[in-house]
Order: sequence, then structure tokens, then C-alpha cells
Amino acid sequence: MMQSGVPSRPGSAFTGSVFNSELHPDVRYRIERILGQGGTASAFFATRLSPSGETPVVVKVILPRLVVESGDQANTIVKKEAVALGRLNERVPPTPFVVRLLDTGHTTFEYFGRTLALPWIALEYVNGGVEGTTLEARVAHAVRATRSGFDPERTHRLVDSLARGLTEIHAVGVIHRDLTPGNVLCCGSGETEMFKISDFGIAKPSGLSATFGDAVVGTPGYVAPEQIGGSAPVGPESDVFSFATIVYFALTGQRYFDVSSPTQALVAAGTPERATLTASAGLSQEMRNQEAACQAIDLALARATAPDPKDRPRSAQLFAQSLLPWLHAESQSTRPSRRWFDSIQMLQPDSGAPQRFVVRHPPGQDRLLLSVGWNASGHCLAATTRGLAYWDGVSWAEVNAGDVDASTKFARRLTSTSWLIGGPKASIAKFSSGDVLQRYQGRDEAVTFTDASGDPDDVAVLIAERPGGPPELHAAVAKRFLRPMVVAGAAALSGVARLDDESWLVVGRAESGAYAAIFRPLLWELEPLEVPSGRALLACASSTEHGFAIGVGTGGACIQLRKDSRRATNIDGQPDFASVAIDPFGRAYAAGAGAIWAQRSPTTFSQLWQEKSWQAPFISVLADVGIVIGVTVDGGIVECRSAALDATRPAT
Repeated sequence: MMQSGVPSRPGSAFTGSVFNSELHPDVRYRIERILGQGGTASAFFATRLSPSGETPVVVKVILPRLVVESGDQANTIVKKEAVALGRLNERVPPTPFVVRLLDTGHTTFEYFGRTLALPWIALEYVNGGVEGTTLEARVAHAVRATRSGFDPERTHRLVDSLARGLTEIHAVGVIHRDLTPGNVLCCGSGETEMFKISDFGIAKPSGLSATFGDAVVGTPGYVAPEQIGGSAPVGPESDVFSFATIVYFALTGQRYFDVSSPTQALVAAGTPERATLTASAGLSQEMRNQEAACQAIDLALARATAPDPKDRPRSAQLFAQSLLPWLHAESQSTRPSRRWFDSIQMLQPDSGAPQRFVVRHPPGQDRLLLSVGWNASGHCLAATTRGLAYWDGVSWAEVNAGDVDASTKFARRLTSTSWLIGGPKASIAKFSSGDVLQRYQGRDEAVTFTDASGDPDDVAVLIAERPGGPPELHAAVAKRFLRPMVVAGAAALSGVARLDDESWLVVGRAESGAYAAIFRPLLWELEPLEVPSGRALLACASSTEHGFAIGVGTGGACIQLRKDSRRATNIDGQPDFASVAIDPFGRAYAAGAGAIWAQRSPTTFSQLWQEKSWQAPFISVLADVGIVIGVTVDGGIVECRSAALDATRPAT
């Protein structure tokens, strides 16, 4: 399709047009609106259209000026780096710390009487929610809400994520060259928050500075001096320099080098003076109270920003290892970061905005899903009747999990990037990016674990089935399994969710109706609860941040637990619920066969979406700010997005 428009910046000339994929004949990209324009590319919000469904994406088109000035070299450079970064997608699940490259192609454009083939790439769309899509926006929100940057726990997750992402990028021979807080995208919130590196050498490919003249590739204040003065080759140490400046910004809300031009940046980097954490008014009190940690981090940042790349850590992981011991994550508690919780409460969800529904994948797979664990990207790992499978936002793929038992019964999110999986022979394991991180073995191999909640390194509760016997509750405390609890009052248990540090909600079916109880493994105590009428409670969810847990089931059966109240009721209309989730604001969403509901009051759920042809029940729901995604037993996926949130312009 021929396009014409503003000569050097296509801008809105592409809006409404359709790009055809050169790699997938049945895939097209409908350009919806422009997101922004930089020195090398224009970015557009687009919809990926395929026979299996629709997917929001970001499409970036290289500017025609660069294509003219470089000739075929622009295409060669983009293709080379796209191929290299495409290797990051080869592992299933793919790395979660880098915005995924989905597709590449060309579109024709009329430029000063010349017909150009402009290279474009399609990238994963990141839904940032109300806290902001970029790290820059989220740090700014934290400063507004709490008068300081990130606390140590949140910075720990950031450092670990960026180190892992840069390691993956460098392993395929790509140097980012422009790592800034604006190029780190964020999704999720609280303990589910994820950080993803974007603009990784595609919008600013390696070699562009040499190809297009003397223009500096990089942002003053974050770019390494060798990228400005050419004093040394650009390599992984160049990205380590930028990584260090981002860490300081996250902790303080201020720039490590307060400069505005390449010359100022070169001078500042060449001087021995460096900013310190305690000198910044934006440092959190939690961090300020740790004087030794602040001094150690100051030294690590100074070394990572040394003028000579040879004096810096050789890799992002080595740099991270000098920081992480001083950024203590509170992994032994279910209590979220108080600072984050205070900041999120300042934001008001838009509950009255109209909703937009998109079928991301049709139902009807030949595998059946048994259990699903989501991450904040809207991706999920599923235990199925044919082993593990992964939804990457575009398609389902089988997971090559090595010697993981193909009869795995459950997959539950453990951290933002890892899952707890388990099944026969009382076995469970931590799993991430295609690798088993750690295995745990229960006390009795005659049982099969069917669900779990918690971390075996801390405290985890597991539902177990024994042939011919009543269901059981097993607990792992600091990697050791306690004596199991036989649940004589239940015929089957279907779900478990952590209430606080010491108690779990357990739901299921009794001989004559629904079953629910509170299990306290450290006290080896089981407290039966009053239940609503109905055949069974089929699913439960909890929010430790809000002190709220909910269980749902057939006939509108619903049990709700809060810090100061317990309620067992049947929801008006008595819909059959099969799954439930709670968003960061403490709002509950439930789903059944062909329908998704949102809770409006303790006794009322209103229907958000219905499609009677979807006969299989929803096995799981993801609820985040402004977005709800449901997945059916047979692999169908529908997404409900707030129209107000969808209309915002995500970062490029």
C-alpha cells in the first residue's frame, strides 16, 4: 500500500492503514493511532489481526530520512538486529524482561518523489495501568505520592529484572545503547510488578551512529562517555553505565548526572565526583536508615560509571550482584510494600468507563487446561492434559520442560516471573523461563498435589488427593513438609488462597453442598466456615494487601472474608461461577461458562461480557487495573479493557 505524507516524519499518514506481515501470510497489522516520533522511528499503536484473534501491539516504522541516507544499510542493520533479538523468543516461555519482537516487514512511502520501502517492526504492547507505563512515570508517581523514590524491596525487583534482561540481550550480540527510565516499561503493581527493557537496538540499531554520521546515539545523563567521544568501543559495559544511572534515579527520583547536552555529559562522567544517595532528599526513609547499604551502593554506582569501560563491571549480572545484597526484599512476608500500598490508594479506578472486549484466542483446543498461573504481562503458564503450555499474548505453545512430569496438575504464579508447579508423587517445583529452579518432595508419594498457595521456602499450603481417601492439606515450611491434615468434612477441595502470614482460605465440596474452611498450618488447625447454598465452591482468590479473600461456586455461592467480617451469601441471579480474581484496588471479578462478571456490592455482580457459544467454563481470570482477561478450559481467551485506559497513549 502506497503512503504519502510529511516527508521526513510519516506521522499520522499511516493511521488507518494495514501492514501485511512478510513472515506470516495470514497476519495483518491495523494502524490505530500514532504514539510518538523520535530521531529514528515513528511508533504506532496497532492491532495484530490473525485467524486466531486480535492482539494489541506497537509498530515502529524507521523514518524515511534514515533510509535515504543509509541506503540498503538501514535495512541490513534492522534485519540483523531483528534476527538476533528474535532468538529471545525461541525459548518457551520467552524472557519476560525484554519487550518481545513479534514481526518485521516493509511498507512503501512516497518521499520527495521517491518510493521508499520503510522497515517496520511489531513489538509487544505493555499495558502500564494507572501508575504509568514507563519507569520514569512510575518513579514520578512514587515521588508525588510518598515524597521519595522506590523503597529497597521495589528497587531489588527492578535491579534483578534489568540485569536479567540485559544479560539476555547481550547474549545474542546486541548492545542497547540508550537505556533510560523512559525505555524501561512497566506493568502490574505491587508484588506482581514487572520491568521490561524496550527500544533495544531496533529504533536505534548498533552502527547507526557510524552509518548516519556523527550524531550521538543515546540520552545525555544516561549514555556512556565512549558513545559520545568514541574513546573506546561500545560494549556491554556501556549498558552497565546506563544501568547504574537508572538505579540512582529509581532510588531518589533524581538524575545521577544532571546534564542536558553531550558535552556536559562527557565532562560530568570524566570527573571523579559522584552523587550520593543520602545527599538526595528523594531517598526513602527505609533506605536512609541503612547507612552501610547506602555507602556500598554509592561505591557500586561510582564503579559502574567509571570513565574507562575497563574499570566497570564486565556484565550487568556482576553489577547487580554488587547491589542486590544491600536491597533486602521482604520475601518472608505476605505484607506488600507499605510505601507502594500508600501510593496506589491515591489513584482512583475508573469504574464507570465503557468496556471494550476482544477475543484474543478462540476456544476449542485439543488440550484441556487444568490450572493457570498469570503474570502481569497478561501471559500465563498452564498445566494441561498434555503437559505444560504457555500463552505469550499471541498464541499457545507447548513448553519443553525437560524432565518435568507431563501429568502436572497445577501451575500458580509464585513471583512476577516464576511459577510453582506440581502433581503426582507429591512433587512440586519452582519453574521460570523453561527451567526448573528448585524441586521439593512431599512426605508421601501416594498423593497427588492439585493446587497450592504460597512459597515452599517460606510457607506454602497444598491440596492433595489420595486414591480412595478424603482430600488432604499439606504444608511446606522453610522447605520442610509438615504432617498432613486430613479434611474429613470435605468430599473434594478445589482451591486455596493465602489470607495472611498464618492462614489460608480453602474451598471445595462436601457430601451435601459447598465447603469452606480456614487452615492454619503452623497451628495445625482447621476452622470450618459457614457456607452458602450450592453444590460447591469451585475457586477462591485473595488480596493480602486489602485483607480480602473470596470464594465462588455454583448457584451464585459466594463466601467473603475481610479483616473484621465474614459473609456467606448467594449472589443475585445465582450465576454459576467457576473462577475469581481480585484487582489491585480490591475489586473482585468472577467468570463462568460464556460470561464474566464484576462485583458491584457484597451481594451483587454485574455482567461485563457474555457469549453463549462459549460453552466451556473459564478456568482462570486475571484482574489488573483497567483490564480483565479470562481463559477457558479449552484455551479460549477474551480480554475486557477499560475504554478510558485503552485510549491513553502508552510509552513507546
